[in-house]
Amino acid sequence: MKRANHRDTETPRSGETTKHTKDTKKRRQERTAKRCRRSAEASGRVDPSRVVGPPGSVRPLAPARRSLLSFFVFFVSFVVLSVFSLCLCASVVRSAPPKDGPRVVVVLPLGAAPGKATKLTVRGHKLDAATAVRFPDSKATGKVLSKGKAPVPNMQDAKQVGDTQVEIEVTLPADGLGETVSFVVLTPAGETPPHRLLVDGQPPVVAEKEPNNGFRQAQPVALPQVVQGGIAQPQDVDVYRFEGKAGQRVRLEVLAARHGSALDSILSLHDADGRLLARNDDADGSPDSRLEVTLPRDGAYFVSIQDAHDQGGPVHVYRLVLRPAP
Repeated sequence: MKRANHRDTETPRSGETTKHTKDTKKRRQERTAKRCRRSAEASGRVDPSRVVGPPGSVRPLAPARRSLLSFFVFFVSFVVLSVFSLCLCASVVRSAPPKDGPRVVVVLPLGAAPGKATKLTVRGHKLDAATAVRFPDSKATGKVLSKGKAPVPNMQDAKQVGDTQVEIEVTLPADGLGETVSFVVLTPAGETPPHRLLVDGQPPVVAEKEPNNGFRQAQPVALPQVVQGGIAQPQDVDVYRFEGKAGQRVRLEVLAARHGSALDSILSLHDADGRLLARNDDADGSPDSRLEVTLPRDGAYFVSIQDAHDQGGPVHVYRLVLRPAP
């Protein structure tokens, strides 16, 4: 018969007995706490004071408290979102110009040279009470010289051509500008929405010279070149002549309606014999015209511009840009 091992029958020491008893009580308390929590959760009532748990344990919130906390979070989120929406709407209302407020239609001429003072005529609505000119995004300056009513050409809509005007003098910085610069006109009724003014650069800008309404009277221009002109009267046609080389690609573009002009242009290109090589009315969804052509031979070419509706007048201004195509 096997003799019992002395270590297997050894009586536990007093300290070990006390530790064993404490561990047993701790496990018993944990089991009791779990049963209480499960019972409380099943019945829907939780009394934190009666839940027994080990020190540091997290007591679950009652469903009623969880609902109250969820409602509080929802309410605070709703209030914050509402306040933000109201502020956003107020900002939009403040930035939106009045429906019948002052407005710029077009500037005559369409651009100004940097580094010097230029006199311009600004046509639009409710500009006869203008007090100042401001350039929000640049160091350009401007001042009002005169203001008043503007004549509306026969059979033309005052909303499209403007019935008031202000004479201003602007000075653009010598450098640091792009192709356009925006300005606003200040009046007692508010300021106008920003209007873009073209900035003279490269190619150089030359003025139209009349008469130039036919091939024989065509105004000679270089390539590249920008021409500042206008269709002064109904059924007017402006013609320009440049020299080209066989195989040379050229780009001809009108800047007018995109900058407030009443002109709806038609742009045509003819060779030295008067044969039509290309014609364009509207380009890229704009009434402005554009042509890109490969020239067939050396010699003279004629570019003509006119209004698609045979209209004309002081606000039918344009810039014709002639340059090599990429």
